[in-house]
Amino acid sequence: MSNEITMPKLSDTMEEGKILRWLKHPGDKIARGEAIAEVETDKADMVLESFEEGVLDQIKLNEGESAPVGAVIALMKSASAKDSRAEGKPMPSAEAKPLPAAAVMENPGAEAAATSELPVLTAVKPKIAGGRQPSAKQIAPTAASEKTQKPRKSIAPAAVVTDGSAGDLHVHPAMSANLSAAPTAIAAPPPRPEPSAPAADADAGDGHKLRASPLARRAAEEAGVDLSHVRGTGPEGRVTKRDIDNFIREQQLFKFRRLVSPREGAPGSREELSAMRKTIAKRMAQSKREIPHFYVTVEVAMEDAVRLKDSLEATELFEETVTYNDIIVKACALALGRYPRINASYEDEGIFIHPNINIGVAVAVEDGLILPVIRECERLSLLEISRAAHRLVAKSSRGGFTSDELSGATFSISNMGMLGIEHFAAVIVPPQAAILAVSAIKDRPVIRNGQLAVGKTMMVTGSFDHRIVDGVVAGRFLQELKRFLENPSSLLL
Repeated sequence: MSNEITMPKLSDTMEEGKILRWLKHPGDKIARGEAIAEVETDKADMVLESFEEGVLDQIKLNEGESAPVGAVIALMKSASAKDSRAEGKPMPSAEAKPLPAAAVMENPGAEAAATSELPVLTAVKPKIAGGRQPSAKQIAPTAASEKTQKPRKSIAPAAVVTDGSAGDLHVHPAMSANLSAAPTAIAAPPPRPEPSAPAADADAGDGHKLRASPLARRAAEEAGVDLSHVRGTGPEGRVTKRDIDNFIREQQLFKFRRLVSPREGAPGSREELSAMRKTIAKRMAQSKREIPHFYVTVEVAMEDAVRLKDSLEATELFEETVTYNDIIVKACALALGRYPRINASYEDEGIFIHPNINIGVAVAVEDGLILPVIRECERLSLLEISRAAHRLVAKSSRGGFTSDELSGATFSISNMGMLGIEHFAAVIVPPQAAILAVSAIKDRPVIRNGQLAVGKTMMVTGSFDHRIVDGVVAGRFLQELKRFLENPSSLLL
């Protein structure tokens, strides 16, 4: 008896989904957690992963076709059933039951109840064994691979986020990756040999030894970075963890510049909205229509914050490079702890003040916006916030967030400092009470001791829900945030 694989409900607004591409074919074995298909939803293009082991028996929904939530899209036989049939034994009768095949992944501000019984959904991104990204040699088709591998569509990377006021940049996976029409055969990668020792030096391939610290090797492995491409700055050219971080940022900056380059359609043309874009349009219209926004702006002197960041980087107290965004997240967590009404939601004609401070950082992807969340920031030190942010960066290189990492934000930060934006206001993400818009750190004229001078300042604008927050509370919150940022040594406590 076959188990039914049904179209899962991947968001609270989803009514149907479309199969973009089947990754498995009838007769293929499927391991627990292995990707089955790419599905287009109203929030993002997701990879559907199996919750059970088995053999794909029959595909009910072809590529490019849509089906409502709950409809049967495929049938899968259990692995034991196939083994039993192969040995000539009668197959045990079993009542068919729906196969759980997806976890809910929410867009900014949406609540999700992910459980341990549900598999993880990941963003569409080509991967090879071990979670590492394929190299050019592995992607190049060979005669052997063309015979043994089924053609696959190439997938374009599409996710970039500006994450710092003065040069920090984070990239996150493409939640709405575009699928090109040209099929490409991908050669199966050779199995990765186990390292003999964490700190051992490897041969770079040109007769030279590739030296890297154990921490750098682990970070490179997590991010899928080829160590031979990284320039080491340690003793005798040894690659350090900092070198890996810098290499990832350089790659992200390159992708970011490609993303922000003009790519508009031809004049007079019409572009259909994707499912993600439709959802964003609906939620943002709902936010502006139902939430009475008001805005408060404050200018922050950032000289001491700049010196703190430079000092931490120069003294190498932390393995991870602390970014301006990490500093802002920590300062917001402290300010929200003193003004908990900002960390609240309007629910059922009442105000719910959240017990934890979960800060989401707005992330631009090619066709929309997602909100990765750093949870329980009130409990985290600046170093722990930096580590959490770096884990998200590493995960973006591997590909994929869990639903828990994209839901449950109680306060949001939108940072456009990388673009040199001097001032802007962001739209509140329902059901949150506020969002902070962070602009670039700029050299501006300031008055010090009655004298005109040049200082580094940053404009931050808070958007607040007037049903929850009054103007005086919003102003005091921003003054508290300003005080922490202008005295950044307090962020190290």
